Amino acid sequence: MKKFFKNEKYLGLALVGLAFLIMFIWAMIGSMPTGPDEGMRYQVAQYLYKNPGKLPRGEDEAIRNSRWGISYGFSPILSYMVSAVFMWITKIFTTEKLALLRAARMADVLFMTAASWLVIRIGRRLFQDKGQRWMFCVLVIFLPEFLFMGAYVNTDSLSLLSCAIILFAWVRYLDEGWTWKNCILLAAGMGICFLSYYNAYGWILWSAFFFCVTVLFCSGKPWKERWKFLFGRGFAIGGITFALAGWWFIRNYFLYDGDILGRKASDLCAEKYAWPDFKPSVRMTPKKLGWSYKDFFLYQDPGWQHNWVISVLYSFVGTFGVFDIFMNENMSRAYVLFLTVGVLGVTLMLREFYWKNTEVSVTHMRAAAPKKPVKIKTITHYREWNKTGVFNLAMAGAMVTPVLLFISYAYNSDNQAQGRYILSAVFPLMYFVTKGYGKLLEKFIKKEELRKWFYLIAAILWIAGALITFTTLIIPNYLG
Repeated sequence: MKKFFKNEKYLGLALVGLAFLIMFIWAMIGSMPTGPDEGMRYQVAQYLYKNPGKLPRGEDEAIRNSRWGISYGFSPILSYMVSAVFMWITKIFTTEKLALLRAARMADVLFMTAASWLVIRIGRRLFQDKGQRWMFCVLVIFLPEFLFMGAYVNTDSLSLLSCAIILFAWVRYLDEGWTWKNCILLAAGMGICFLSYYNAYGWILWSAFFFCVTVLFCSGKPWKERWKFLFGRGFAIGGITFALAGWWFIRNYFLYDGDILGRKASDLCAEKYAWPDFKPSVRMTPKKLGWSYKDFFLYQDPGWQHNWVISVLYSFVGTFGVFDIFMNENMSRAYVLFLTVGVLGVTLMLREFYWKNTEVSVTHMRAAAPKKPVKIKTITHYREWNKTGVFNLAMAGAMVTPVLLFISYAYNSDNQAQGRYILSAVFPLMYFVTKGYGKLLEKFIKKEELRKWFYLIAAILWIAGALITFTTLIIPNYLG
């Protein structure tokens, strides 16, 4: 057994296997709905199951919610298409309603399992220190909300998988450069991301930034070759991405009068079909109420336990059911405190965000008079670009972008305080938390053996937190 856990391959399989087991059981024990809006989301999968080869329009009555007047058919439906495939397979054996629902959820279980497997691969390449490597993997995979995305029908699971694919391509570039394999991997991740969830689109933006900057400034080749490589591989990446995802937006363009994202069409549909009190024109938002952002962040709805900011932070860690099953208050605080300390540790690695390597030369200038102090002139030379610094900047951007998008959406359109909307930030967040703790431990704990124990204990407690949450909160509430 000791040899088993020393083998990194087996340890990775054990972690992914445990995550799969939790998500599988969670998906199987939950009735409808297990997660937010699962009923509306499942309607799309049901439509695809009952109408093979036919895609629904967003305003189709078969999938439209009578209260809100909209459907999830306006958003990308690739995740539901995969769910429908599992439902068709299950149909061979049974058409029982609960069996079909569980089959649909298997798509999300497998998306999140694949994302977990990629996290292991990413951690191996991203961290030289074994303790940091495994702490990073555990922080991502066993975050309770991360596991929750594999328990019900949703598109968040596919978006997290796409983000993991994109990040894997970035990390492979750091080791190998932009090989054809890494370019194709990046294109596949972006194509899937386009077809998953709008909140994750920041990863596409920062992929373009990371690719262009590293090709133009980090290669060391003549400028003519850099531009040739940029356009050659760039067009190939763009072409593959368009081949994978372009059909959906072209379809939207023709269905919804040029609205390729379907957002305006969704609002018009809601205005036409929603109940009077739920129409967008009468729905109160922080912007319509004239609130400042401070008022918005500190607002506490009568049905909430905390203000908007705390609710988002706690639900990012884990809030389940239809936003009505909450973790223990002290446990949520402990999670947030642990993450906050790690983020604060990032202040000790600010130099690693700089996108150029530096060379410092020191010139000693003797004074004219012997008793006068020696003057020292320091000159800093900025040399070639540093791809690790560019990577850290892209990771910071990928972390902040979904937060900004969510704040804008909640302030202007729909005041929700659900941390799942920013879950695509989990990969860079846990990267910086791990790096932050690494810097703090190097500064305050000199013995390497003690630092190893910290990483081990932190990982064990993090896994234990997920297991305690699952066994004492999830199972009783979903089976009760």
